[in-house]
Amino acid sequence: MRIRLLLIRYLEALNMEQRVVVPRYEPDYKPKWGVISILFATTLLTTSIAGSAGGDTLLEIIINGLPFSISLLGILMTHEMGHYFAARYFNVIATPPYFIPFPSIVGTMGAVIRIKSPIPDKRTLLYIGAMGPIAGFIISCIITIIGLYQSTVQPLPQPAPDAIIPIFGDSLLYYLLTKLIHGTIPPGSDVHLSPLAWAGWIGFLVTNLNLMPIGQLDGSHVIYALFGEKQRYAGWVFFVVLFFLAILWPGWAVWIILTLTLLMIGHPYIPDGTPLNMWERCMGYMCVIIFILTFIPLPVSILGQ
Repeated sequence: MRIRLLLIRYLEALNMEQRVVVPRYEPDYKPKWGVISILFATTLLTTSIAGSAGGDTLLEIIINGLPFSISLLGILMTHEMGHYFAARYFNVIATPPYFIPFPSIVGTMGAVIRIKSPIPDKRTLLYIGAMGPIAGFIISCIITIIGLYQSTVQPLPQPAPDAIIPIFGDSLLYYLLTKLIHGTIPPGSDVHLSPLAWAGWIGFLVTNLNLMPIGQLDGSHVIYALFGEKQRYAGWVFFVVLFFLAILWPGWAVWIILTLTLLMIGHPYIPDGTPLNMWERCMGYMCVIIFILTFIPLPVSILGQ
């Protein structure tokens, strides 16, 4: 009986039933510019090293990686500032972006802003949720197109017995842009991405992950603003889809765990407020289209496997 009660309460928590999440109201909030600047500088360093083709000295390595890091941070900054300016337009208190440095193949875990006052209605929620992905998507498209023109088609290397050569999957949009610029890729060959094309690929992936319709992600904000409590159905459907995707690529299992522990599936209650007009609803549907265009079922595979 006790276990059954705990499961019921956990499902209610996943659905965010009757939940009103009110950020801690901080009317006198002052940005911590020292922390923000240090995190940005560190992220610039880690992404420059991650995107560098090498060099004889650390300075040379960093300089060689700047095209990638500036492009990627530009995409992330545009995305987060889309959220920030939308929040400030509706008098919602928000922090500037906090970048997250992380030594890896990318050099960062992205950037976040924090909301410091309640979101008053669904119209405000729509703008805050949608303006980040739309702004980031536009910049990603520009950087991707420039980067693909700088990229070359090369034969795939023959992997050594113990070598691991990653092959990055294409979203529908990235595939179409690649085909438009480079034509049909011959069998046994692939596009060797330039630093800008690689940054654009990551930009599409980040935009897509943020637009998943679950919990506190941008996509959930948009769907909730459009359809209210019915967002919960979209969240559960996509959550089930994640299990099938995890068969294709184990990395999706991370999002299953994050959903069950942090993100949740449903969206907390937001008052209706002023009904959305036609253009605002179109903005929401645009985010759904962007999600479809940038979705990558198999982000990474290993050559030969």
